[in-house]
Amino acid sequence: MINADKKRTLILEAATRRFAHFGLTKTTMAEIAKDLSFSKALLYYYFPDKNSLYAAVLEHVMRKTFQEIEEGLNAINDCEEAMMYMLDKRIAFITKYYTLLEYSMSAVQQMPDEMACVMGEAKDEEIELISAILRKGNANGQLQVDDVAETAEIILYALVGMRFSVLSDIKGLLFPTKEEFDRILALQKKMAIILLKGLRA
Repeated sequence: MINADKKRTLILEAATRRFAHFGLTKTTMAEIAKDLSFSKALLYYYFPDKNSLYAAVLEHVMRKTFQEIEEGLNAINDCEEAMMYMLDKRIAFITKYYTLLEYSMSAVQQMPDEMACVMGEAKDEEIELISAILRKGNANGQLQVDDVAETAEIILYALVGMRFSVLSDIKGLLFPTKEEFDRILALQKKMAIILLKGLRA
């Protein structure tokens, strides 16, 4: 017998594949159940509706990604190298789950409380990752940052704003090309270097 936690994880992984490929609206609970050879009733036991499953999937993939980034950052002492690593992982995540993330904006309107919680936690996690880089820079004498949390928040807003600015220039595309994602990453890295140079000790 598969225990409850394992079943929940299997559901999340199957739903992730569906949502990431087809998006929220084109995925049904019946399809996810069929992928797993589970009954729909079992899915509804764990998740009362598709929206709650979608929110759980988003939280699941974000948590896994943040954990991977955090583990990678622990092995990097240079703050600029650490920032480049984080940006590489961040854009890889966005590229991999673009369809899933694209629907998160419409999902916010459908389930404001659940999605607000997921997106709020994601923002806090990203700020903490950037804060860890800044703290390490302070500790090893590379940076001089007085308010780490505020500076991390400013950096995050700048990164997000740059991505949305580039994507808004290419609206009409169903899915940005690899070249567009590469452009976003290159611009984000240049901006991050500028910001870090301004924070040098």
